[in-house]
Amino acid sequence: MRTVAEKVILFLVCFLLVLAAQGQDPVISGKITDEMTSDPLPFVNIGIKDQPVGTYSDENGNFKLELPRGTHVIIFSYVGYAKIEKTISVDGNKVVLNVTLKNVSKELNTVVVSASRYAQRIQESITSIAVLKPEMIENTNAQSIDQALEQVPGVTIVNEEPQIRGGSGFSSGMGSRVMVMVDEIPVLRGDAGRPVWSFLPVDDIEQIEVLKGASSVIHGSSAINGAINVRTAWPKDQASTKFTGVIGIYSKPTRQYATPWTGMNPLQYSLMLSHSQRLKDNVDLGVGFTIYDDQGYIGKVPAEAKLPDSILNTGEYDRRVKFNFNTRVRSKKIDGLSYGLNGNFLYTKNAKAFFWYDNDTNLYRPFKNSLSNFTEFIYYLDPFVKYFGKNGTTHTLKNRFMYDNSNGTNNQTGSSYTLYNEYQFQRKFSELGNLIVVAGIVNSYASSTGKVFSGILGADGTVSAGKSGHFTSDNFSADVQLEKKFFDRLNILFGTRYEYFRVDKYHESKPVFRAGLNLQAAKGTFLRASIGQGYRSPSIGERYITTNSGTFGFYPNPELKSETSVSYELGAKQVLKVGEFVAMADLALFYQDYQNYVEFNFGTFGRSTLPLNNYGFKFFNTGSARIYGFDVALAGDGKITRALGLSVLIGYTYSIPESTDKKYVFYKTLKMDYTYLTTSSNTSGGILKYRVQSIVKGDIQLSLKKWSAGFSERYYGYMKNIDSFFYDLQNFGFDTGIKDYRDKHNTGTWVSDIRLGYVLNDFKFTVLINNLFNTEFSLRPLTMEAPRTTSLQVIYKI
Repeated sequence: MRTVAEKVILFLVCFLLVLAAQGQDPVISGKITDEMTSDPLPFVNIGIKDQPVGTYSDENGNFKLELPRGTHVIIFSYVGYAKIEKTISVDGNKVVLNVTLKNVSKELNTVVVSASRYAQRIQESITSIAVLKPEMIENTNAQSIDQALEQVPGVTIVNEEPQIRGGSGFSSGMGSRVMVMVDEIPVLRGDAGRPVWSFLPVDDIEQIEVLKGASSVIHGSSAINGAINVRTAWPKDQASTKFTGVIGIYSKPTRQYATPWTGMNPLQYSLMLSHSQRLKDNVDLGVGFTIYDDQGYIGKVPAEAKLPDSILNTGEYDRRVKFNFNTRVRSKKIDGLSYGLNGNFLYTKNAKAFFWYDNDTNLYRPFKNSLSNFTEFIYYLDPFVKYFGKNGTTHTLKNRFMYDNSNGTNNQTGSSYTLYNEYQFQRKFSELGNLIVVAGIVNSYASSTGKVFSGILGADGTVSAGKSGHFTSDNFSADVQLEKKFFDRLNILFGTRYEYFRVDKYHESKPVFRAGLNLQAAKGTFLRASIGQGYRSPSIGERYITTNSGTFGFYPNPELKSETSVSYELGAKQVLKVGEFVAMADLALFYQDYQNYVEFNFGTFGRSTLPLNNYGFKFFNTGSARIYGFDVALAGDGKITRALGLSVLIGYTYSIPESTDKKYVFYKTLKMDYTYLTTSSNTSGGILKYRVQSIVKGDIQLSLKKWSAGFSERYYGYMKNIDSFFYDLQNFGFDTGIKDYRDKHNTGTWVSDIRLGYVLNDFKFTVLINNLFNTEFSLRPLTMEAPRTTSLQVIYKI
């Protein structure tokens, strides 16, 4: 097998050979912009009248096209804009043709790249995809991407684990079933297979794209349940600088006698500075800097634990400093060539509590020994090269080196690095009826060293302390996707991916496929259907985690196998327009079958002579499962009167995640067989553990002259089923009151946020109140969500 260095060299050689084969400079080149805003228009269709040739503009609105000598009629068309024709004469010299298009409708102008790995309008996707615009992130004062995602219908974050349509349960933040990316490059930690939400850029982004359903064919192993792509923004023609300052304060919990602090209520504040501009006429630069401090609402371990006050029991907190930059150079010597380097650096100190102490006085305090403190440094560097060739051919070489070093208490120290390389080819074959071909090869290598993922148990089968382990993983894949439009109404897509995956000595390879269609049934009406296979290989963390928290161990399972799935979806989009207000309604029915489903289970997995020390968590293949249901969403923006603007994002998702082999024995001891039936607190309906079945999301923003007001509402259904061991252990020293709490809080939870803003010259002032009614609620059992938080946000833009 080739080394990582050899694979990188091979990628570079192939890429340069392809560039060398591109031929001479094109005859026609130019830029397409919006008539009113002068913003570049990406992916505009460019065709030649009565000829089977054409291309489309790149993400900066630039295009080039090679044509024979003579007179030609060039047609520029873009949904939502008036079509125009330009007649030009070509005499062998270069011709520069800059074009402006007039926006005649706001409907259907959203362009996404996550659904098919190339830019397409959202209504033409074969699968469900939601888009979160930067205005929503700014309006709701999201301090990290996970907070922003709480506004997206069908998505929720439970214990840092992204869940889409109930596809995941509780996994302690490891082995995500949702691929998380920044600019289409995975950003999951190489060892744990999880996102570090505070690490992802949250300011100056273009949009967040959430792809729902199995996406392994286009985004690899971890996308078995969906994908989240954060697209960063490039500078516009005018330089811009933005300063954001926020200060907030926590309210006391509803049960004020459970308040874990004395004196002044805890604060949170942040300072963010971002700047973007074009240097000279061919260099793009963007930089950002963030300072964040959250004193936290979870207090220290109570006095009953008889621990002295120290940094090890001060309670939860989160402090971080982050710096990021994006650079891009557009070559003056080679038309269509751009290259650059992007980077992101984060240093953070934080503490996290795994369980509450009890369900009454100490509800907002951690169980003894369950509070872990971390100091973490993480960064990535992304060198890239992109060549936009003649006739719509694009070659892209993306790379990422990502490093993470984490020092943690409770035997949770480790470091890892990931090397990611991808070559991608795109071509629109106009002579074949606008057939679009996307193909690529990817290699990702991860190395992990440390105690937390050592896989080393003590001689008595308990979690070992002080021993380190070293594991590596390697992933290589090749994919191809074909999409063609028929009759100007019907898109048909077929894609396949072959993937090789290795974790330590375990390895396997598997092909996966997907297919789908999208039909424009009427003006503004789009119907879609898709089928796709999913595949996910366990992360290093899932197989080799070895640590402890709150007297419980986290046990390794080196025998853990990959899980697979088949996903089906039927959906429809309908554009609704009333005056200048345009909305898009979406309805989807989904069904996904899983084999070798991986679940995080609690039980007796050690062999200590002290029974309580044997309890803990472990990942298992628990047999087969299925998840089905529906979701409906409405997203809209525009004017409802001449002065009053309205923006809405509303959705409801109902999922039925159930075990289809309830008697399957996934672990066996002398005392019991571990099955779905013997480990679940509630087996009625066969609902999988740690699932929120009903989710309602709604956000409404009104704007009137200099004033703006917003309201958000979220509903989380009751988590019906959890590990039954949490109930049983109340008689063995783990008296958290979890059963009593769940018996009293056995319905869903509504959470409300409000905000009010005012613009004064270059400043915008916004007061936000999250959890307006100070609702006491828990998404993941044994942890409490934040009480009411009141914040002042100040934004200054130059």
